[in-house]
Amino acid sequence: MSQGKKEEALKELQRAAKVNKRSVPGDLLEKVLINVETSPNRKNMMDIFRVSYLRKLTLIMAFNWFAATFLFYGLSLNIGSFGLNIYLTQLIFGFIEIPANFAGLTLIQRFGRKICEAGFLVFGGASCLVAIAVPKDLPAVVTVIAMLGKFAATAACSTAHVYTAELYPTDLRQSGVGLNSMFARLAGILSPLVRLLEVYHYSVPMVVYGIIPMAAGGFCLLLPETLNVELQEITVIKNTINGPLGDQCCTEGTDNKS
Repeated sequence: MSQGKKEEALKELQRAAKVNKRSVPGDLLEKVLINVETSPNRKNMMDIFRVSYLRKLTLIMAFNWFAATFLFYGLSLNIGSFGLNIYLTQLIFGFIEIPANFAGLTLIQRFGRKICEAGFLVFGGASCLVAIAVPKDLPAVVTVIAMLGKFAATAACSTAHVYTAELYPTDLRQSGVGLNSMFARLAGILSPLVRLLEVYHYSVPMVVYGIIPMAAGGFCLLLPETLNVELQEITVIKNTINGPLGDQCCTEGTDNKS
């Protein structure tokens, strides 16, 4: 629809309805046509930074993606320092991702995306800080705490994928998700390098792995909630009457689902 291919869009809607053995309401087809006909010119990634609303959520979500991935790889690549057998620890860390993904996707449907994303990041960061206080002669305890951090990091990553896609309007959704994913890849590059800070003190890497996600979780609370909210279709940029040219807002015309 965002590319102006309304005929193809209608065919896909009808095909999806046929597969699900349902009928397509007539007002839905009219709504699709209206959205397509009133859609402005094609958007690109630079439009994300031209609109203040999109610019704000991009900066916060990019930090969230960075922090979640930073914590994920920080714990995954640091299993040798927990004290237990590395093969057993790796097995546990790999298995914990399965319930973490299921738990994350279930909780966001009940408590909302914003609270869950912030909670997962804060909990994961706190796990790293708590692990520092545990004596080294208790490797099992350290591993359990780190496992909880890995659980939270995995859930934060899966939640970020859902949350980010719902925050952006349709005509910029692909660009927005791709841009945030780039920051996640950057975190994957930098995360292993933090372990080099062990030369100053053994606890420095875990402190860094803990503080960054907790800070990102705090900023996440500034984002809007998207649970049971209709997805934004198009981005309309308009200047405020008395404001400067750069003072722009994004109006999407979305309503809460009944």
